[in-house]
Amino acid sequence: MQEIKDIKIKNKTYRLPIYLPDATLGVARNLDSLDLANVGLEGVMVNTYHLIQKPGEEILKSVGGIKKMMNWTGFVSSDSGGFQLFSLIRKNPNLGKITDEGIVLYNGAKKQKKTLFTPEDSIRMQFALGSDVMICLDDFTPPEANEKRTEESVKRTIAWAKRAKAEFNRLLKKHGFTADNRPLLLAPIQGHDSVEWRNFCAVELQKIGFDLYGLGGWPFQKDGKFDYSFCEKNAELTAKDSYRFALGVGTPENIVKLFFMGYQFFDCVLPTRDARHQRLYTFKVNPKTLDRKKLHELVKENKLGEIFDYIYIGKGKFATDKTAVSDFCDCPICKKTANIPQVSKAYLHHLFKIGDGSAFRLASLHNLRTYVQVIEALRKSEDQQ
Repeated sequence: MQEIKDIKIKNKTYRLPIYLPDATLGVARNLDSLDLANVGLEGVMVNTYHLIQKPGEEILKSVGGIKKMMNWTGFVSSDSGGFQLFSLIRKNPNLGKITDEGIVLYNGAKKQKKTLFTPEDSIRMQFALGSDVMICLDDFTPPEANEKRTEESVKRTIAWAKRAKAEFNRLLKKHGFTADNRPLLLAPIQGHDSVEWRNFCAVELQKIGFDLYGLGGWPFQKDGKFDYSFCEKNAELTAKDSYRFALGVGTPENIVKLFFMGYQFFDCVLPTRDARHQRLYTFKVNPKTLDRKKLHELVKENKLGEIFDYIYIGKGKFATDKTAVSDFCDCPICKKTANIPQVSKAYLHHLFKIGDGSAFRLASLHNLRTYVQVIEALRKSEDQQ
């Protein structure tokens, strides 16, 4: 079973594991920074490419970075923007192409104007953001990639990682960072489901040397099921004491299972996205009775289904339900006064029915707090109960 360890990020120590909500444009949708802190979150994931579009590099520098703009006291991890650009080009090849130099983006249908987004650009922009954990630009291996495209993706990812690391070191020196207060740098491992190419990628990235290694690629099988074997093999490719980031993962069950495979960092859009679609996560048991040992036993016995559940608050049966969304939740909407929840299922159901924006905020607060409770259980040893 994985030992719990801490990580130092810019002079502040954080306990692991840790979950980061999606805050692409510097905001977890419908929530402010105080909301995030109040449910126990310690970090967020923003997107470099999108933030450089809006509000832009000049404004970000003038306000002192995204953390000051957000008034966020936790840490910020910044996605390089590579996956978003890959997805954009994959949907419409007329919008750009991926080359060894970087990602070419066309500004018009006739492809007469173009801009280039390079590994160096991504790192420079992440310094402008003031990110605490930066991610190298990588060439995402398409799930349907053949051998040639997989090789191209892996070798390009390694080459870009070398360039990113060089630019990272240059800017550390330029801005006067020390070994104690510098940001961290992560490199994603690519290669999709090719054991040989993914291993090659991991070996070469470790030769360059990074603070964290990411689960790059698409962790799903062709039938849409989550590929745990894929994730486990990826974790085994880096040194035992490595910090590993399960990028884009996942559900509470995904997080628990991958933690015991050796991952310590997680980020995912699901809790806030599902909240907007009226899907609320719940526990079947009191999470305060759970600890790392108990969760590990449930994983080995394939019984995580005994503790995790969800409801769709838009169902008619909740229209008159005066109970809390979850009896085992201490989020701002489930907290009770004189045994009456702050927000009942009936009221939240009503808010969604009338399309009031507060429904999204309240549901998001609940789902995010549920994720934090999962993390708290994983951090807790048996003697801390």
